[in-house]
Amino acid sequence: MMKMKERVEWLKQWFQLYKKQLLIGILALIVMFMIGVFAFNYQLKKVFNQAITYYQENDLFGFEEIRYDLYAKQGEAFDAFLTQEALETFEKFKAEDMSYYEAIGIAKRIESFANKSSNIQSFQEQIEQLNQSRKVFEKAESFAINKEWEQAYYHYQQVIEWDPNYEKAQQLADSAKRWWIQDVLVEAVTYYEEGDYEQSLTTIEKGLELSPNHEAFVDLQEAVNVAMTEGQKEDKWTEFKDKITSSIQSGIENIQGVFNKIFKK
Repeated sequence: MMKMKERVEWLKQWFQLYKKQLLIGILALIVMFMIGVFAFNYQLKKVFNQAITYYQENDLFGFEEIRYDLYAKQGEAFDAFLTQEALETFEKFKAEDMSYYEAIGIAKRIESFANKSSNIQSFQEQIEQLNQSRKVFEKAESFAINKEWEQAYYHYQQVIEWDPNYEKAQQLADSAKRWWIQDVLVEAVTYYEEGDYEQSLTTIEKGLELSPNHEAFVDLQEAVNVAMTEGQKEDKWTEFKDKITSSIQSGIENIQGVFNKIFKK
């Protein structure tokens, strides 16, 4: 028991004697730790900034000298930076502020600096897909200009499959389909006028596939069946055909409006 007290007393005396030196030592350790942390962070920042400089200057040879050190210390941060660069490139291409060749060239350059190239490749794929979508959209517009409505509609639909939020393509697809239905209806009426009832019915079926329960097709189908069984044709269908090839082309009325005026007086 006495020895324990003696030891405690000795420690108290020793602490009092070296208290100043102990405090200085502790402070020195804290300062050294802080300097080490600062030096470490400075080195990280230096490597990161150097990597950005090499990237901006497209100096892949210089970058290779620090690649291992960079990705060992700042890999995730630098990949995040490159991913943001790829995203901005895609957005510029999407906004048509950059050509396809510029965008895909930048995306491939970004990939060469990336550690996880799969992150960048996804943006390359989006650029490629958007470029293909634009080419198909141009084809659709070409078909529409030439009044090849069926082809125009299918090409617009292909664009929509790639980009469901492309509102303009959806509007143009709907418009092309309306014109396509009009053409089919005019064709069906023409066969009816010529007495080619079988072909008229076949064409009507095509129209009903495009627009199920379309009133004009349903009524024409009934008129064709009456003509086939009773040999009577309605002259109003010729008037209807003439109207929809003139009024609709001028954008005055739609098919249903013309139909109502002639058949529901």
